[in-house]
Amino acid sequence: MTAMLETGWSPEQVRRIVASRPLPDRITSSVDAIVAARLNTAHAYPPPAACPDTAPAARPSQTALADHRPVREALAYRALAECAGCGLPGCAPGENLCPTCLNWPLCRCCTGPTPRRAHPDGDGRCTTCATTFTSRPEGVSA
Repeated sequence: MTAMLETGWSPEQVRRIVASRPLPDRITSSVDAIVAARLNTAHAYPPPAACPDTAPAARPSQTALADHRPVREALAYRALAECAGCGLPGCAPGENLCPTCLNWPLCRCCTGPTPRRAHPDGDGRCTTCATTFTSRPEGVSA
């Protein structure tokens, strides 16, 4: 939080990041971990006041923008949607749950300790593997 304040985030903006969204229905980690993930995700972007195109005095406050924006519009423009089940960023396309909470199968091509999830209607490869590999890796059948 201190790093965010030092880079130009206001205390009100940080407070909104922490407290403006409800916690997920099912918490599989600590609340501290969820708050830390929200702060880390927001800190990856510049503070809203750092937008060079608009002078701070001419731009309406974030609170005013949020108060007059319909929920449908706010949901459509989220940078990273949180899973309604576990709270992690990265929902499956068109869903409010992540691939893990949707119990999608593990990708057959991913190597390493944490394979990604593949869409159940796909060919068994995650989106990354499907766009990266032009041919199937050895030992993987159709």
